Amino acid sequence: MSATFTGTYSRTHTAKYVSDKMRNVLKYLISYYGLNPTALLDSWTDWVDSGAREMLELGHLEKIVIEFYKPGSDQALARWDFPIRYDGNGADEMWVDREFLEGSFAKTTSPPAGCIYRILLQPLPGAPLPSFMSYSSYKSLNGMVGREAGTIVSTPDIMASMKYYR
Repeated sequence: MSATFTGTYSRTHTAKYVSDKMRNVLKYLISYYGLNPTALLDSWTDWVDSGAREMLELGHLEKIVIEFYKPGSDQALARWDFPIRYDGNGADEMWVDREFLEGSFAKTTSPPAGCIYRILLQPLPGAPLPSFMSYSSYKSLNGMVGREAGTIVSTPDIMASMKYYR
């Protein structure tokens, strides 16, 4: 007697996985910078997770962005983009490259004392936002230059990479 096993991942499953792992990546980044991740966790529970999952399931999320800035300022003092691709790794495996993530954090400069942060979800051009979300503008990069860092989250059909500004 022989048995055959197959692994099947639905977009719902991978969207949940990517959303959960991105929360952990952002929490780790915020903590690495010496800031309190409570606002992230509150936002994730309030709206980010449901918005990210909905857009990921539909293939509408272009990127997740975290901006660090001084309260009241229109300029980002640090920013990380996490672009999303929907081509996946084609294998029945899901992973997060924590070592690569830590090495990338070490290449950046921490935002100055007194900074706060915010999370933004950028839809693909022409894609609708979930009904409970609205559009917002990014803070000015004030001459910072983006650096591609590589893939950090991989699933059969969704991938997330990193880009940091300095």
